[in-house]
Amino acid sequence: MRRPLLPALVAITLASAVAHGHDMWLVPGDAAPGKPVTVRVNVGTIFPESEHASDTSAFSQYIVAGPKAWTGKLSAQGKDGKSGLLRFDAGPAGVYAVAIETKPKLITLAADAFNNYLITDGLPHIYRLRAKEKTLDQPGRERYSRSPKALVQIGDAQSGDPCRALGLTLEIVPLRNPFALRAGETLGVRVLFRGKPLPEANLGWQRAGDGDLPRGTVRTDAMGEALVPIDRPGLMAIRLTHMTRPRAADYEWESFWTTLTFHIPG
Repeated sequence: MRRPLLPALVAITLASAVAHGHDMWLVPGDAAPGKPVTVRVNVGTIFPESEHASDTSAFSQYIVAGPKAWTGKLSAQGKDGKSGLLRFDAGPAGVYAVAIETKPKLITLAADAFNNYLITDGLPHIYRLRAKEKTLDQPGRERYSRSPKALVQIGDAQSGDPCRALGLTLEIVPLRNPFALRAGETLGVRVLFRGKPLPEANLGWQRAGDGDLPRGTVRTDAMGEALVPIDRPGLMAIRLTHMTRPRAADYEWESFWTTLTFHIPG
């Protein structure tokens, strides 16, 4: 759980945390077997609202996986208002998984902004390291990339595997079918970083209408697993930021952002 790190930061608590950077979510539209499915690519701090439209033709990976023996392609479809658009042609009824990866970008944040980002995004170990090294007054030179994923239930069939890993650099993998859950249950998830379980990852979850605060947070265990409560039907997202320190020539830190979006049946 997020907690203050120094007396000067006592005011920053879990209840007020998450002035994090801009997440990216994949939000599927109406879906039916054999029909085109439009997926909105939204970027912002308030799920699932979008602050600007991404260029969906500039991603490094486009992935869609459906029921067994189905093959299809995810393609860029331009923009609509503040949303980027993707599309795939659905095959038979079942569960489909859609994901993209963005190309890495460089950014330099002022020292205060970088420190606050570390605290509120569940990266206190990086803050503590900077404090130990007496570099809290230095800007953060960072490279970042995103790998959002969405699950789509098409029709009533239960074919397809919602628990499959798609091979994203950072990925949240459900351990149960979210479309079989109801309010009051929990969803087990596993976090993978470069294909391996990621312990101590700070997961947050949000529902539409929650604003820029998470409904809750939890850290993964030694196996990279955690339980996320399901409190009501509707659109839901789980999010995570992970940071490494490659110390490259033009950046010191590298962050990886991921989200998992799905719809809990009513």
